Amino acid sequence: MERRSFLKISAALGCAATVTGCNTSSKDAESLPPKPPVDEAVTWSACLVNCGSNCPVKVFSQDGVITRVEADNETTDEYGVNHQIRACARGRSLRQRTYAPDRLKTPMKRVGKRGEGQFIPISWDEAASEIASELQRIANQYGNKSILKLYGTGAYYGFSSSSCFNRILNLNGGFLNIYGNYSWAQQNEAAAATGFGSTSGSNLLSLQDSDLFIGLGYNPSEMRQSGSGEGYDYLQAIKANPSLEVIMIDPRYTDSMTGKEDTWYPIRPGTDAALAEGIAHEMISSGWVSTNSKSFLDKYCVGYDRESLETLKQEFENSGDTEKLAYVPYINPDENYKDYILGQGKFVDNGPRTPAWAAKICGISEANIKVLANKIMNAKAPFIIAGAGVNRHANGEQAMRSCYMLSFLTGKVGQPGVSNGALPGQRSLSRSGMSGLSNPITESISFFTFPDAIERGHEMTARKDGIRGTEDLDTPLGADLKAIFAINSNALVNQHSDSNGAAKILEDDTKCEFIVACDCWMTPSAKFADILLPDTSWLESNDLVNDSYASGIMGYLVAMKAAIDPLWECKSMYDMCALIADKMGKLGEYTEGKDEAAWLAELYENTRTNPNNANAEPTLPATYEEAQAQGVFRAFNGTKVVALDSYINSSGTVNTPSGKIELFSLQMAQKGAEWTFNEEVKGDYISGLPMYQATWEGYDDEETSEDYPFQLVGYHTKGRTHSSYHNVPWLREAVEDAVWMNPLDANSKGFTQGTKVHVWSKRGTIELPVRVTPRVAPGVLALGQGAWYQPDPSGRMGPSGHIVDIGGCINTLTRYQPSPLAKGNPQHTNRVQIALA
Repeated sequence: MERRSFLKISAALGCAATVTGCNTSSKDAESLPPKPPVDEAVTWSACLVNCGSNCPVKVFSQDGVITRVEADNETTDEYGVNHQIRACARGRSLRQRTYAPDRLKTPMKRVGKRGEGQFIPISWDEAASEIASELQRIANQYGNKSILKLYGTGAYYGFSSSSCFNRILNLNGGFLNIYGNYSWAQQNEAAAATGFGSTSGSNLLSLQDSDLFIGLGYNPSEMRQSGSGEGYDYLQAIKANPSLEVIMIDPRYTDSMTGKEDTWYPIRPGTDAALAEGIAHEMISSGWVSTNSKSFLDKYCVGYDRESLETLKQEFENSGDTEKLAYVPYINPDENYKDYILGQGKFVDNGPRTPAWAAKICGISEANIKVLANKIMNAKAPFIIAGAGVNRHANGEQAMRSCYMLSFLTGKVGQPGVSNGALPGQRSLSRSGMSGLSNPITESISFFTFPDAIERGHEMTARKDGIRGTEDLDTPLGADLKAIFAINSNALVNQHSDSNGAAKILEDDTKCEFIVACDCWMTPSAKFADILLPDTSWLESNDLVNDSYASGIMGYLVAMKAAIDPLWECKSMYDMCALIADKMGKLGEYTEGKDEAAWLAELYENTRTNPNNANAEPTLPATYEEAQAQGVFRAFNGTKVVALDSYINSSGTVNTPSGKIELFSLQMAQKGAEWTFNEEVKGDYISGLPMYQATWEGYDDEETSEDYPFQLVGYHTKGRTHSSYHNVPWLREAVEDAVWMNPLDANSKGFTQGTKVHVWSKRGTIELPVRVTPRVAPGVLALGQGAWYQPDPSGRMGPSGHIVDIGGCINTLTRYQPSPLAKGNPQHTNRVQIALA
């Protein structure tokens, strides 16, 4: 079905489904929304899960019990007129999640082996006393760098947030910092090295001026489902421009396609850079770049050809600038992008990166790679996006940079309808949040390397491990991790790579001696806590939140009001941390003399007077209580934003050593020369040029391909955000947890629909049904990430020699191997085998 026909049918079906909004020949067909009972209270809350939207929800309660939850339906549903912010199925299931059987009801203390999930209830006084005592003991015995607050995004509160734990940790002398995140670690470093932010692309309104859209691993319809989210913006953008040609490149046929695209090219996981290089070869070798974009590359970029690097090196040598002079040894004019792509000069032994070469790696035919190149060259305004799925690979940094190159080779970045390859820019309103106070500890580790820091933090350095904030490359961190605070985080085992390996490290309480988890539910990570703290759910909370980081073109604020009192013995993070601060003798410094109401009033006033919120509708009222009565404030900004507009078309700058877009990254070249890498790990190196890196367990890794013939890639499902909402039966029924397999592969294995299978790697075995579908490329398996890790209680062993994970967590299979530059997570790079269970 053509995309334009699909959109017309979708609009018709939408009209039919909303009878009151369409003309009908029968008044009997008209319906009106049900009126709530007279004594039913209505309050506003929000879904604060880490999808990037923080959608508002309307909560109905009666006699202290939540009766139902509805999405926002307060305003017009006309896109762009401060339209409705409709929550997806996850937000609409919040009543079920709030009353889930596995809610944590009271503080608890571990009594069994760590990870077994054996706890006894304790009082809040006991919990606060033990945490305060252990914090002070560990800081005194091992130093504050031995204390870590783990990366966690399970609740995006504004006031009663994990910043409350930052406050008590900093009042105790500080804690080890982290940098990066599981979503964007490698793309953030790749974009910064090139000269922009990884979410600084043209906004999706700019697609009105485009004639070609290419999305590499870009899937907003499943990632960003909000009624004011990026997925909705994307749908509206392609609907508003029916002549736009949409090309999607992904191992899966995603819900961002389903008839909305003109062409789908299934690509092998981790090979996007090879595809990009094949396209670049066609653009350069044909003479098109020389004729059409060479002047742009000379003016705004550096590293395209030998001459540009010779000029830069001479400029730096003559600058007298200490910082510039430090880069001179790493500027090698022989290492230029053009020579690399054409396989000439220093790269003659590598051979040219032709479409034929690329086709053998990426699985897209030579002819189709040439078609893609010609479409890019012939487009008036090509809009190219490299999605975050491209970055979560063993070669993620260079894969992203390689994809970014295509936009700059066109010479059209800065023009209407053209982007820079980054994720699209967003609109946001601002809210004032709780301060975590100042941390005196300067050192930080990658969010992903906490297992290494447990076992050998004392010896970790910048040169080997990417430690930041040390005196020099070889000064060690000097402390092993002895305490971890996992706050709204399921990353201890579930969302981290190699769940079995992480569990084994954490089980040994002589290594990391103290683990505190604060959550609402008994997650797989919560089972590894020594002290468990039961948080209030969002529907039990007063707070002030904005639209988060990826809500699309419209910004909004929600003044949350608790629909019910906290259940059981649950406390907000603000209140529980106040108890801990009191036991530390720091209560006054923690509260600053303010209770929850006073803090919310202060934060609201700072939010109300923020100039960024001046256009919010309705106008923010005088008090927080009045804001709670209104609930939602929104502001749609219909201004098109073009990536790098100020740099290309005005007097703006880019933050690179050269001051230009760097096709050859000076910072990466320097780190590639100065850092130490593991020569036994295939692909573990950094180069100044964006290069396709053949890596461990990639498509062309011969060491693992025979025993593990399938590539396994993870994806985000509509039934979870990461691991959040996994414990909601509604969503488990609506969104199947099964491994996708192409019919060609399934037939060769004798699998039929729903066959129960084992999937295994060197790290573990999972058990789940198979979904036979042509929506995944041959040779590739696809599995929704976030299912809860659950080793079989019977101890049944799988083909890998590990206890079978009957929860089906993809991270039971993934490898813990920090990426070369970002030291980030390569969780889409996997080689696996599959067989009948």
